[in-house]
Amino acid sequence: MKQHMILGADDRDAEASRDDWLSKNPSIRIIRVHHPQREPETWLTRLGGNVPRVSIMIEYEELSACQELAAS
Repeated sequence: MKQHMILGADDRDAEASRDDWLSKNPSIRIIRVHHPQREPETWLTRLGGNVPRVSIMIEYEELSACQELAAS
């Protein structure tokens, strides 16, 4: 099992990035998509700007070519 973390400025940005990443990786099998979580506040978030403040963790497995053929 592998994990991939999606970062975003807010919930909507993180969810859009998650959807984009999932659409670009059709050869994976999703095990679990966690709910958006607020990242801990740092001095960068206090300064402002486009700093990631929300994360979404995705757990997945990569499918081999044989598994892809069997699934279709």
